Amino acid sequence: MTIARPIDVRCARDRLIDLLEIGETTPIRDVNVQEAQLTVDVGAPCEIDIDPAQAGVRYELFDGDTAVAPACSVDGTGETAVLKGPIIDKEDKTFRIHARKLDPLTRATFLLQTATVKVGLATGLPVSTPEIPQVPRLVDHGSRVVVSISDSQAGATYGLIDGAGRPIPMTPPERVSGNKDGSITLTASRLTEDTVIRVDVQRTFDASEGREPLNAVLTTELPIAVRADRDLVVSAVGSPVLPQGSATITIAGSQPGVLYSAHVRALSTVDFVPGAGPTQRAIAVPGTSGVEVYTPRPPALWQAPAGSVQHGDAMPGNGGVLELGVGPLEDDSIVVVQARKIHTEAGAPLESAVQLEQAVVVLVRPESVPALELALSASADGTRGTLLVSGGQPGVFYHFYPSNEASELGLPAYFHRLDERDPSLNKGIAATEPEGSDQVPRRGLRVEMDLVITRDPPAPAGGDPARVRPLDPLVDIAPLPVGDAVDVMAIKARTGIGWLVKRSVAITSVTDGGSSSELGSAPEPPATEP
Repeated sequence: MTIARPIDVRCARDRLIDLLEIGETTPIRDVNVQEAQLTVDVGAPCEIDIDPAQAGVRYELFDGDTAVAPACSVDGTGETAVLKGPIIDKEDKTFRIHARKLDPLTRATFLLQTATVKVGLATGLPVSTPEIPQVPRLVDHGSRVVVSISDSQAGATYGLIDGAGRPIPMTPPERVSGNKDGSITLTASRLTEDTVIRVDVQRTFDASEGREPLNAVLTTELPIAVRADRDLVVSAVGSPVLPQGSATITIAGSQPGVLYSAHVRALSTVDFVPGAGPTQRAIAVPGTSGVEVYTPRPPALWQAPAGSVQHGDAMPGNGGVLELGVGPLEDDSIVVVQARKIHTEAGAPLESAVQLEQAVVVLVRPESVPALELALSASADGTRGTLLVSGGQPGVFYHFYPSNEASELGLPAYFHRLDERDPSLNKGIAATEPEGSDQVPRRGLRVEMDLVITRDPPAPAGGDPARVRPLDPLVDIAPLPVGDAVDVMAIKARTGIGWLVKRSVAITSVTDGGSSSELGSAPEPPATEP
């Protein structure tokens, strides 16, 4: 049975042999080699203990088969020697120890044990958002954000956290490992609030190494400003069809820290005409017979719609249902909501505003008590007549009935309405755009000889008779109503929305048509849909 002799005894034996010159010895290969630090900070030198280091032997550090440059060596004295190594950058290093006898004998060999130096965590790595180069960084609600890390460390894993140290969900969800090439990317899957993105780096070791896991946070901070959520449910309280007055708009899931304001624009005829192309969208109005409003899709950033007016003050979100009052509304209107946000964590003063995707259409019934006047002129035989209707609301049909009967007296009376947003929809004599206008010409009648056909127009007082207000409708009726009243039903031409019930109007039948009477001011019935 062979018993290994202590290393110091073997060292003494070799010294004796060298002195007596009875043979040549080589450095003892199985001396103990131990890295003095289990883990070395990035940019710090390493130190390796050799115990014992033979007297007369020089120990030099090798990286593989090549000596480390600049050279790192130490001469043994028979005691423990400390071999100071090079600065460790970002990768683990396993060094070999080359042992060489000093003069006169020059035999050399590598020690059996190697020295593995584990590098710590580098926290000063370059971090950027390549898809968002501008600062401050402003993104839409729910956006993904790609974070790039240069010079990542092999053996370390990286993840995203916010300024409070909470993990930020990533796509894919797994942590990303560093590599020898250095460059890696991490993707925050969906940002919904202003966030300061930071990078968390971790490293674990095999249990046999006896090293504690390492964890650090890179020094770079990336403030991200997130615009308000555009995809909230916006609706009108109760029916979207109401008499003239105020309405209430609700916003579900309103965000704290966001200011919401209602902007109202009266609808024009062109809004009810089906649009073409992907920029148009249809808003179906519930509670109606298929009424749809076509409007452009919201812009990427807030732009107040032309002709819109803000109703009421901006209200802060409360995390739940927020109510905004709009009104008074005198005509069919579309309500859009601005969501404005002041960002405090963007690294610089910053404000953003968007329009919520969902808009609300509110339809208003015809004027409840219009200044409607009727003048009835009978024919010579008294079987027919004409009804001159004055003071009606533009864009409204007025239907006339004998009192408490269902049969209609002639055709309805319609009061012409000009479309301010799209003059091409206006009809009439000389209804063309002025010279030099970039608008589409109006589809109207124009006679080059300046012929104007009209029915006893009022004196234009020096103006163009083709430009005066359209005459009041004159309706042929038969048979003539019996008594001093007719029933009237008002219905809007664009929507088919009318009064809930007919109204009674007192008239006087005279041959000269000179008498008239106003619509009775009976109270409005309860606002329930027919």
